[in-house]
Amino acid sequence: MNFQPVERKQFAIAVSPKVFDAVGKRAREQGLSPTAYAKLLFEAGFAARVGQERGLPADDTELDEQVRLVFACAGQGDSKAIARATGVKPALVERILDAWRRGAFSTKEKMR
Repeated sequence: MNFQPVERKQFAIAVSPKVFDAVGKRAREQGLSPTAYAKLLFEAGFAARVGQERGLPADDTELDEQVRLVFACAGQGDSKAIARATGVKPALVERILDAWRRGAFSTKEKMR
């Protein structure tokens, strides 16, 4: 499998100090940078908004599930938590995560 680099674009946003501190705290708890954590939150919120625009609005429970799925797909949480969020068996989740890690390591080695 040959993965091609994807062009990335950036947004610059400003938030209140209270929100900034709260995002930073939660990011540290997850072992992420505040920017990485904010990106996951944005992606989850954007997915929910697209669903609303398509006439598939998410209720609070569904939105919570979508956020969990985004974080699970980003590798946050242990394999049991990811399995609960995605409905995939824990053993398969572990195999997928191992393959992603090997692929990421392989890609980093090729870039050197």
